[in-house]
Amino acid sequence: MATKVHKLNFKTRYAETDQMGYIHHSIYAQYFEMGRLELMNEIGISYKQMEKDGFILPVYTLNTKYITPITFDETIRLHTFVKYLKGVRLCFGYEIYNEAGQKTTEGEVVLVFAGANGKPIRPPKEFADKIKSIL
Repeated sequence: MATKVHKLNFKTRYAETDQMGYIHHSIYAQYFEMGRLELMNEIGISYKQMEKDGFILPVYTLNTKYITPITFDETIRLHTFVKYLKGVRLCFGYEIYNEAGQKTTEGEVVLVFAGANGKPIRPPKEFADKIKSIL
């Protein structure tokens, strides 16, 4: 069974660019978050509700490989997918494509499932089941 890939298209904004006219490296983490939240919503996981229930997902690691610059006013396509759920760690993968369909960026974010006190805990069964259903 293939991993589910969430696809999100959007235009880059002028405020996201640096002095060279490229999307600033700090913005990619925001793009990844957009994709992650959209994918979670699509499979029935509300991050807002999860926090109300006393669970959080702080970032453990974030890695980005910049292949080709992205510029202002480009329509880009963000692919988001779950790479693994192992114990308390949840890893999302990302690929960004430009208007020509060329891969511009690869990324990976590892999150740690934690209680409201910030200490790592295993995810609730319902959450784990929904994540595993798309692997």
